Amino acid sequence: MTNRGKAMAFGLSTVLIWSTVASAFKISLRHLTPAQLLLAGCAASIVALFGVLAFQKRLHTLKMSSRELLRAALLGILNPFLYYLILFKAYDLLPAQEAQPLNYTWAVTLSLLSIPLLGQKMTLRQLAAILISYLGVVVISTHGDLLGMRFSDPLGVGLALFSTVIWALYWIFNTNSKCDPVAGLLVNFLAGFPLILAACLLTDGLPDFTGPALLGSATWDSSKWASPSPSGWRP
Repeated sequence: MTNRGKAMAFGLSTVLIWSTVASAFKISLRHLTPAQLLLAGCAASIVALFGVLAFQKRLHTLKMSSRELLRAALLGILNPFLYYLILFKAYDLLPAQEAQPLNYTWAVTLSLLSIPLLGQKMTLRQLAAILISYLGVVVISTHGDLLGMRFSDPLGVGLALFSTVIWALYWIFNTNSKCDPVAGLLVNFLAGFPLILAACLLTDGLPDFTGPALLGSATWDSSKWASPSPSGWRP
């Protein structure tokens, strides 16, 4: 299979897996607060990523330059700490079928931010497509009532859209990373875990797991294992 074919396969797999996480989020948030769910999910991700590296005998990829290590650690502030804390709060406030499409506009946000931050150029046709995409966001957010402009939860809508900015920045700042994609993600989560733990202790306390909460927190980030890391990405 060519690289293009592999990219398409990974992309379609990501869409298929990501389409299920909205339900997992909402079920888990019945039993856990956003901070507690993030803490549990981050711990599960660390174990899974370390297991992948160990199984593939690639633990040596964790030996990276101090510059790459610092970059990956700082990016852990964006993802998983800020991104998922904000996203889970949005899911807590909004219906799943509304929060997920709003969050999925991160690709559009990425295209817009790549213009000033990466010097990318955009045609009028691409700009028109972006405007149409955001019109769809307005339709979803207002439940089709474009004239009334009534949102089910304005804060939830704002948080869902703001999460797309954080996720897009994470990808852009990771553009020139030279580290192994899985190793880089592991460092992201290791660096973000203490911040998530502190936020959890300062607000809701440690989670008290039930069966559905434990299962949901273990599967909340499944899309990452189907999609390539932002490392080396070019818009």
